[in-house]
Amino acid sequence: MFTQVVILFSLVLVGALCRRLGFFTDEGIRCTTQLVVNVTLPCTTIVNMQRPFSADVLQNFLLTLALSLALIAGALLLAERFYASRPRNKRAVLANMAAFSNCGFMGYPIILAVNPDWMIYAVAYNIAYVVVAWTLGVSLFSASGPITARRVLLHPNIVSAAIGFALFCLGVTLPDIPAQALSLIASLTTPLSMLLIGTRVYGLRLGEFRDKDYHISAALRLVVLPLLVYLLLRPFPIAGAVSGTLFLLTSMPAATMTGMQAELYGGDAPFAARAIAYSTLLSLATVPLMSALL
Repeated sequence: MFTQVVILFSLVLVGALCRRLGFFTDEGIRCTTQLVVNVTLPCTTIVNMQRPFSADVLQNFLLTLALSLALIAGALLLAERFYASRPRNKRAVLANMAAFSNCGFMGYPIILAVNPDWMIYAVAYNIAYVVVAWTLGVSLFSASGPITARRVLLHPNIVSAAIGFALFCLGVTLPDIPAQALSLIASLTTPLSMLLIGTRVYGLRLGEFRDKDYHISAALRLVVLPLLVYLLLRPFPIAGAVSGTLFLLTSMPAATMTGMQAELYGGDAPFAARAIAYSTLLSLATVPLMSALL
């Protein structure tokens, strides 16, 4: 597992080099990000839920969903209290960074590298992430408006998860041609995601991070919360696939969605952008180390 994760992060270095050479422009990064979020990740979800129906898998999927909702919402509420002394616009960013990991964009490739059979449980975690992020998470920002159920339900990750889950429960296998087409698109997720992460960490200067909150938020996101999840789940007779998925996805750096929400709803957007990039940079060291605990 450790080796596979290190190999993945070698692609991050290639992404940083591409940024340095000018192969990735700001517009190219934006368009490629939209492609991954709205096309390749949803295809990855559907492809990896194409498996024979199993009552055990269904039970573990629902267990992962329930535990993910509890862990993410719990982390958000605890972090909001922990950062109570910070200004509201910064507190909202810090709490969201603690609760929400980059579970899709970066987590899916890591899970695929560690064990592709765990992907169905990564989908359950991602559903919980989207639901909590666009309800409780957004509510912490002072300028946030009402988030409708329609907006949450029409999120590409929720739609693709619903399609994949329905096909799984009904025991439906896609015909060969659409199945192969979806697989080809899904196969782009890992390399594109890792290259894009490389473009985000390129150019960071440690001298920019004098505010202690950069370091505190990174430590919470990358070390404290993953280890807390590891210790909380350890005493219970939970399937290794479920506990492993929860642990690994909690170990991911801060979600890029937090930066987008800060822009939209009045959060401290400049701080969010730098803090997310900083946690992503540090994750190059922490994620391989965390994966060694499995």
